[in-house]
Amino acid sequence: MVTVWTGLLIVGGGPGALAAAEIASGYRLPSLVVGHEAGKGPNAEFPVALDGGAVAALTPHGVLDVLRPYLAVADPPTLSPHVFEDILKHHCVADMNVTVYDAMEVTDRRPAGAGLRGTLTDGSARWDVEAEAFIDTSGYPDGLSDAVNRAASDVRAVLKRMQAG
Repeated sequence: MVTVWTGLLIVGGGPGALAAAEIASGYRLPSLVVGHEAGKGPNAEFPVALDGGAVAALTPHGVLDVLRPYLAVADPPTLSPHVFEDILKHHCVADMNVTVYDAMEVTDRRPAGAGLRGTLTDGSARWDVEAEAFIDTSGYPDGLSDAVNRAASDVRAVLKRMQAG
């Protein structure tokens, strides 16, 4: 069986999964996003201002610049979670450090050091998957800024563990 290897495996939906992938990419950490579904919160269509922490997390590697043309208000940066995900999803697909597999899931999850091993499946085919690090965004907060801040924190923690060796 073929093994799919990635530096960072991100499982889950919502804006946090895509934010984690793009922030990790900015640090040159390749990632695989599996099973992403757009957040469907009751306010996903309504613009919200990004807080200072989210802006700080998205700015260093150009992620905020990707979103800038789609902002409803420039200062503070304001956009809907739906637009955030739509734009970042397209950017992830074009990013050499990010792979996105939407209609798939990771089953048979087993810890492997700081990472994870499991089975990647689309329901009809199966591949082994192995990741040096793992982030599950299913428990991320619903708010856009909160999800971005959590993603940034989780990516920093992954990088710290990897550097510690």
